[in-house]
Amino acid sequence: MIEKTLKKNTKWIVIFICVIILLAITEDLFEKETVKLDLIVYKLVVLNLRTDTLTFIMKIITNLGGAYVLIGIGIISLLVLKNKRIGILINVNLIITAFLNYILKNIIQRPRPEGYRLISETGYSFPSGHSMASMAFYGLIIYLIWKTVKNKKIKYISCTLLGILIPLIGFSRIYLGVHYASDVIGGFAVSMVYLILVTGFIKSFLQLKQENKEFVEGEEQKMQSKRKKLKNSFKYAFAGIFTALKKEQNMKIHFIISILVILAGLILKISTTEWIICLMLIGIVISLELVNTAIEQVVDIAMPEINEKAKIAKDVAAGAVLVVAIISAIVGLIIFIPKII
Repeated sequence: MIEKTLKKNTKWIVIFICVIILLAITEDLFEKETVKLDLIVYKLVVLNLRTDTLTFIMKIITNLGGAYVLIGIGIISLLVLKNKRIGILINVNLIITAFLNYILKNIIQRPRPEGYRLISETGYSFPSGHSMASMAFYGLIIYLIWKTVKNKKIKYISCTLLGILIPLIGFSRIYLGVHYASDVIGGFAVSMVYLILVTGFIKSFLQLKQENKEFVEGEEQKMQSKRKKLKNSFKYAFAGIFTALKKEQNMKIHFIISILVILAGLILKISTTEWIICLMLIGIVISLELVNTAIEQVVDIAMPEINEKAKIAKDVAAGAVLVVAIISAIVGLIIFIPKII
């Protein structure tokens, strides 16, 4: 009975453990206390394990959790994968993780270790960005491989190698002297909680095509009852976004520009207020484009033949999007040009 209960609630137990670890670490950091684990691991790794060969290997491994490599893999996934939904999920996951790490670092503002660095790094220390990104990025890929790849040999080998890579990236950050052990553990814990919470929505999203087929085949009543659930309301909302992204050229342009703006914000280190402005404008532009797409579809259904009033309705909706897009571009130039110059 106990074993069955534990198995059923494994994900919540893991979340609880991760939250306790995070609370314990952040409490010490806010109280300006030294985390004892950091001193032990730092002396063990930095003072006793370093060699020229291992340093060379660790520099390669740490780059596998860096922004350039992860962004490159994300772009390749969009171009190569036949299932574009998976490619989009991988990239959206990377953006969310980067933004979450940025927020946490600026809230806690822990300085990086001094005196033992083998590479140059800037910014705050907790939680480790490489650790968070590697756990969230490669962890999601492990989940997707496990759920979608049918070849067991490829599945087990891929998941094992990625499962080994994640802790190695975290270890490399301690070895190279740019993070404390608690930074790495905290980064892993945050991403673990994040992954557990979002994989439920991802699973529903990936199964949407099959459920839509059942709907067409006559299970309309069953699907309508499911829509009443909160999870399914999110699922169909995401389906609408990805449908517009797949079919509407303007939506693709807005999405690419949004990614570029977010990357530019991370690279140029814009302020919290500037982040809020940029994200609000991105949300408004994309939301209006979705509304514009919906209006076009409704007008086409109601008035399939050429009609002047129908044309006016479409033009006005498109004009609303254009106005906001132009204003957003001007605001973006005001924010980014001084930082570039």
